[in-house]
Amino acid sequence: MSGTYQVGIDIGGTFTDVVILDPGSGRVVVGKRLTSSDSPAQAVIEVMREMLERDDIAAREVGKAIHGTTLVTNLIIERKGATTGLLTTRGFRDALEIGREMRYDIYDIFLELPKPMVRRSRRLEVTERLDNHGRVLIPLTHEEAERAVDQLLALGVESAAVCLLHSFRNPTHERMLRDLILAKRPGFPVSISSEVVGEVREYERTSTTVANAYTMPVGRRYLGELDRGMAELGLGGRLYIMLSTGGITAPQTAAEHPIRLLESGPAAGALAAAWTGKQTQQPNVISFDMGGTTAKTCIIENGNPIRVNEFEAGRVYRFKKGSGLPIKIPVIEMIEIGAGGGSIATIGPLGLLKVGPESAGADPGPACYGRGGKGPTVTDADLILGYLNANFFLGGEIKLDPELARATLANKLARPLNLTVDRAAWGVHEVVNENMANAARIHLVEKGLDPRRFSLVAFGGAGPVHAYQVAQKLRLETVIVPPGAGVCSAFGFLLAPMAFDFSRSYIVRLEEVLWERLNSIYTEMEARGRQLLLDAGVAPEDVQFMRSADMRYVGQGFEIGVSLPRGEFNRESLEDFRCAFEKQYQSIYQRLCPEIPMESVNWRLTATGPRPEIGEAKWWSPGVSLALALKGERRAYLPAEGTYAEVPVYDRYLLPVGAEIEGPAIVEERESTLVINGPGQAQVDEFGNVVVRLE
Repeated sequence: MSGTYQVGIDIGGTFTDVVILDPGSGRVVVGKRLTSSDSPAQAVIEVMREMLERDDIAAREVGKAIHGTTLVTNLIIERKGATTGLLTTRGFRDALEIGREMRYDIYDIFLELPKPMVRRSRRLEVTERLDNHGRVLIPLTHEEAERAVDQLLALGVESAAVCLLHSFRNPTHERMLRDLILAKRPGFPVSISSEVVGEVREYERTSTTVANAYTMPVGRRYLGELDRGMAELGLGGRLYIMLSTGGITAPQTAAEHPIRLLESGPAAGALAAAWTGKQTQQPNVISFDMGGTTAKTCIIENGNPIRVNEFEAGRVYRFKKGSGLPIKIPVIEMIEIGAGGGSIATIGPLGLLKVGPESAGADPGPACYGRGGKGPTVTDADLILGYLNANFFLGGEIKLDPELARATLANKLARPLNLTVDRAAWGVHEVVNENMANAARIHLVEKGLDPRRFSLVAFGGAGPVHAYQVAQKLRLETVIVPPGAGVCSAFGFLLAPMAFDFSRSYIVRLEEVLWERLNSIYTEMEARGRQLLLDAGVAPEDVQFMRSADMRYVGQGFEIGVSLPRGEFNRESLEDFRCAFEKQYQSIYQRLCPEIPMESVNWRLTATGPRPEIGEAKWWSPGVSLALALKGERRAYLPAEGTYAEVPVYDRYLLPVGAEIEGPAIVEERESTLVINGPGQAQVDEFGNVVVRLE
């Protein structure tokens, strides 16, 4: 390797993945270890130190380190965030519990709603009021503000959220409360809704602001420790943090907006899948990222992951929309299910096999790890089926024990269900595959997309093990497994540009737009975005802006995203807005309503730096023939035959470019294993991707 190195670090629920890249040549070295839940920041530093020493890389030669984490997601799901207080407009104390006043399942008489992150006793009201245009109806006096702030701080809260009615129109009262809190407690974590999410919709805005405040103290501490640790390693460059949109930002900015990190790790995986699709000239792909705890799928159409502007966190029921807390942030849209290598299999109330969402995680891990895990997991089943090498898991760092796996499957599943251990293991494998395929199928149908137009890009430690069967169920023709598939998300961090998103609500019919006001909104957002990018080290000439708006027909309850041109807007822009909306609306709904006027709800801006340039290195394997890459044979289960057979096992690192493999076959690398447990042809392309054509 030569030149300035870049590092990607991904902390998952089970494993921490590290990638070190030489952008000039595209050469990559990787590392993987079990995640430390007690001290994730320190674990990252230790992984980095080990990697630099192992591969003889001087820390000063690292120009950039990019990190993504599940920390924020876990804080919300596990409810381990800070003790938070909320200041809100008098009469709106219970907005978090009233929500949308909708039942997400009208037939469930035992329906559970997500519990607010702020107890009612810590939600305080202030006497003030703005109208829907931001005009002051009841002013917030200094005496009233001081009373509310003193009362809130006296409750012993560790963080504060401020969300006042219509503050997205006029943030003066929110800023007054924030400034008063900081005057009394310098450095105190405070989140105000007009800065966290300056958009209409009171419940969503309150929920998002509270979530930001709830995670801010831990986020600040974690990112601070990580930043200092990287500095102590002597890195020659800077640390950056991945956002849920697939952009990156500085740790200081991320610490003030931790809610923007909610899906940071999975977002990187989507970027890596898009990159792989580009390499293989497949612009339409489904990313399939299966790790130790969860599996994520993302639709990538025409080379770009689909983005949305709202997300649900901490769902009471994982698959039911509406059962979680609404988080109004831009995010790469993904479907996530509790189906990872560590997902625990149980017998459900109807006597049927059920897998996940509970996971054995890194500690104690699956039973076969020999660390005290008792529940049968997907990894245990895959080991029994012959898909995993007991002596080559993580390159041999973790020795898997087939007898422990067989014992837990026998005791917890096979005997109660009157099955053989092998049939129980296949049942676990099949249930997981069906769950993942069904989730992806529903997601595609909701978007009006035909799965058969797509190829599957499989990565994560367990993704390539299950990809063949998932692709079969979705009737896909091609599965692509990139090199270093087990740490692919960490590589995705290195593909992200510096970026941040902004939004402002200005609800107006297009023919009534006040152009001076609209230009002022974009001028303000661009100034803020430019400053954040400059502070993060982006050169002034490299700053770029992308504009869009959430538009709809008057009377509709939901909007669609519409791209807008650069430059100053005026009356001549009206026709451009109209044409852009109609083109997007027609593509989604196949119809127009020309007699109904149009309006815009939110105006959005993405401030971004240049996309990193990474050399497209050819596959570096020293292999010269398929025969030399053959490690031997292993007894593995073939579902089409319903029995075990001896299957050839290949060393991924010795596969030469152009190598052709006839399925059934297994291809092993240190961090993951590709299982082709049926008919098909696989070929290694010039970039090292194993491209599997299903029959």
